[in-house]
Amino acid sequence: MPEFRFDSLSDFLAMGGYAAYVWFSYLAFALVVVWNFWQPRLERARVVRLLRARQGKQLNQAGAPDLHEQQSAQQQQGPAG
Repeated sequence: MPEFRFDSLSDFLAMGGYAAYVWFSYLAFALVVVWNFWQPRLERARVVRLLRARQGKQLNQAGAPDLHEQQSAQQQQGPAG
């Protein structure tokens, strides 16, 4: 069984005098992991908003109703058939 090399929890947290470096490294690692998890989701949401805005502008310039208006009209008509 591995031997625990610290006499107490406070000794463990102090990390032999290197606590600032050790715990900062763990914090930096955790922040990078969280950022790598969330950043692609944020980027995807931004791209989807951008594409929807472009689509809306293109439809409005062509004189066609907005996509939201098309969906509302389809729902009001009910199921086809």
